[in-house]
Parts: sequence; structure tokens; C-alpha cells
Amino acid sequence: MKRNGEKSNTGEPMIGRITRVASCACLLSSVLNFGAFAENHPNRYITMIVPNPPGGATGLVPRLVVDDMGAHLRRQIIIENRDGASGSLGSGFVARATPDGYTLLMTVNPPITMNVYLQKAISYNPRTAFTPIGLAATSPLILVVKSTLPIKTVADLVAYVKQHPGSISYGSAGFGTGQHIVGEWMKKEARMNMIHVPYRGSGPIIKDLISGDIQVGFGTLPAIQPALALGAVRMIAIAEGKRSSVVPDVPTISETLPGIVYDAWYGLLGPAGTPRPIVDQLNSALTKALQNPETVEKMKAQGIVPAEAAPDVFSKKIDVELDKWAQVMPTLGLTPQ
Repeated sequence: MKRNGEKSNTGEPMIGRITRVASCACLLSSVLNFGAFAENHPNRYITMIVPNPPGGATGLVPRLVVDDMGAHLRRQIIIENRDGASGSLGSGFVARATPDGYTLLMTVNPPITMNVYLQKAISYNPRTAFTPIGLAATSPLILVVKSTLPIKTVADLVAYVKQHPGSISYGSAGFGTGQHIVGEWMKKEARMNMIHVPYRGSGPIIKDLISGDIQVGFGTLPAIQPALALGAVRMIAIAEGKRSSVVPDVPTISETLPGIVYDAWYGLLGPAGTPRPIVDQLNSALTKALQNPETVEKMKAQGIVPAEAAPDVFSKKIDVELDKWAQVMPTLGLTPQ
């Protein structure tokens, strides 16, 4: 028997060889355990956190995909709304959850790529707190005006605001939302004075546009569709980088004010450390749901375009957006509150 300090036939000290073998065994055991864990996952229901109030456009994508995802996984997925702090409350809840694939986050982008630059008390670092699972869908953010105004283009809006300084208000779904950021960005680039009126959600924006309490607003197609049907509002532009298949005849804001681009998306994430086999399993379930022709038609009817992005593609998109808003936010004079 060789004692500590003696060498094996390979020339390696016995204690070092024993340690290396033990480490390899532990690593192999972990890999096998993760594989078995993924094979057995899920063995109970999954909770999908939506960090917004029930109803509304932000909850539409989760409602459309949970049944198909659950059928693919053979387990029920329960939607739980955790509203507050412009989406940071529910997102923070998921960031602190056990990374076992049973607590997921389905969110629009601000809680992941924008709130960190606007909230002092945010409880998570978006670069490290989550495991991206998949980009689910995109939906154009639409700029609308009260239809009785003589405004049909972004250029018309800029001219009208400058003719009526300090008397034109635009509504957003709240401080720090994509609507707020795009509104402030337009004000800066066009050097125009519009008053920001924050609301809680898009519904009240459209109501006050119809009544005339505000003159300009933003919303997704589901939010503005009833007012469009009444002829109460007019679409003049979208905030995406290119024209959308959803409203192909509506120009982009950047066609008039270059550089102003906000691509609204819905994405699925888990807590940091979620095992890759489970991430791939959940991404597969999401992809299957987004390939259901009935689901695709329902999404398109609501102005939503399925995305089906792989985890790594989604992760890169988040990093790019975080870098972008880190540069844009300070130029708008928006500081953490």
C-alpha cells in the first residue's frame, strides 16, 4: 500500500490522483443527476409569473401559450400575476426563486432591459439574475393621436406640438415603460414640448384620448383596436426599426426621426442557474406552442408576431438592449427614482 506523499506508477502523488479521481466522479455524478432531473421534469405544475395586472395586452401571450406548453410538458402551467414597480416586483420574485424550472417569468422587455436604469431600489441585476429560455413574440408599439386633430404623420405631430407649445399631452402606461421612453426620446430629438401623463396600463390612455383629456398616446394593437373601430384615434407610426407585417401601411417613427427604435417583445425566462437540459425542454415546449396554427392566427389577430428564438439568441438580444439603454437613458435626462 502506498502512503500519502508516495507516487503512483504515473509519477503523480497519490493524494493528488485520489483528489482528481474524486473530482471527476463528482462531476460525472452531477451531469448524470442533471440528466435524470431533466428527464423527470416536470413532475408537478409550473407557475408562470406575469409581472403585470391581469388582462390587457401584456397578459395575452402567456394566456395563448400556456395550454399548448402544458400539453407538451404533460403538466399544468398556472399563470400568476404579480404586479408592481413597472414589472420589477414580479421579475424580482422569479430572480429569487429556486432554479428548478417550476417558477418562470413571461414578461415584456422593460423589467429586463430598462428598469435597471430607472429604479434605485430594483432588487436584481438583469444581466445575472435570469436564465433566458426563449423569445416568444414581438408586437409593434403604435403611436396614435386623437382623430379630430390635423395630424397624419410624425412630421405633422412635430409641427403641431411646436405650434401649441406646452398644451399637448401624451399618455404612457407609466414611468419607465417603453411608451414613456419613446415619448421622451421623440421630444428630445424633435425639440418639442409635450407633457407626459403616466397611467397604469394602456386602457386609460385610450379612454382619455377619446375624451380629449390627452391628444397623443401609445399602445399595442389590442389596446387601441376598439378606439380605431370607433374612428376615435388615428395610427401615425410604430416604434419598431422596420415596418411591421401587422400594420404594413403604418410608417416607423425612425423614418422621420432617425434612431428612435423600440422593439417590444415578450420573453420567457427562469432564475439564474436553471439547468440547460430544463431550459432546452421549456424552449421546445414554447416553440411547439408558437407553431400551433390556431395560436398563430390568434396572435396575428391581436397584432402579435410569434418569434421562436433559441435561448442563446434571446440572451444576446437582452445584452444588446441593456447596452443600448445604458447609452440612451442618460441623454433623455431620466434618472433612477
